Amino acid sequence: MEEGIIIQNQNLPDKIEDLAKFVLVGREKLVSVRAEIRAINKLELAEEVREQKKEEAQMLAEALIDAEVRIGDLLKQIPKAKNQYDKCSSQQCEKQKETKQEVITRLGFNKDQANRFETMASNKDIVEQVKAEARENEDIPTRTRVLQLVKEKTKEERDTEYLREQFREIERIKGTEIRMHEAIYKIQTVEVNEENVQIWLDGLEDYRKETLIDDIDEIINKYEFIKEIWLKNNQIRRIK
Repeated sequence: MEEGIIIQNQNLPDKIEDLAKFVLVGREKLVSVRAEIRAINKLELAEEVREQKKEEAQMLAEALIDAEVRIGDLLKQIPKAKNQYDKCSSQQCEKQKETKQEVITRLGFNKDQANRFETMASNKDIVEQVKAEARENEDIPTRTRVLQLVKEKTKEERDTEYLREQFREIERIKGTEIRMHEAIYKIQTVEVNEENVQIWLDGLEDYRKETLIDDIDEIINKYEFIKEIWLKNNQIRRIK
């Protein structure tokens, strides 16, 4: 492959077909450059030659990762079924009346590769992190490293969400316990006699008096239900 494959990332092609060709050819070129670096190390050639090849590999690797991210962005815009093209705004969709899988196959990729490109496109922050990390360590950025960090991030997010769900459940149980406790025992703090009940009734607003009997019946039903559950549990404990 010609040396022109190493281009500035901002000058990557726009069309998905050209990006695909760049990635397919560029990956082969990167394998070749890596092999040259290993040979240089083995033969202990001049450090200047090694650094030149290393810089070439770093530039090419970054360009390839960026190209794969762009492919992922374009693939995400393509509907899976042909009859969904009326909902697609991508130029790729307008020009090619193909299913997503047909596009992927025509470009020379398989479903797993396409999924990896889309994963990278959905995690551009991690892509930039890997590129910066490689520059700092004078290393070559890899797609494998990006996908590894995405996997770790996904696991961390799942674990965090699981803990949040557990905390919400604990809070729900705790809140229920408090409300049930108040429902049962608050009435015991009030001295219920004719005088106090009359004072309470006199202070009620008219609209509350209209629904009072229904409210009391509902409260009685709830207490009866609590009593029923308690008796059932008590019976179970005695059987055990």
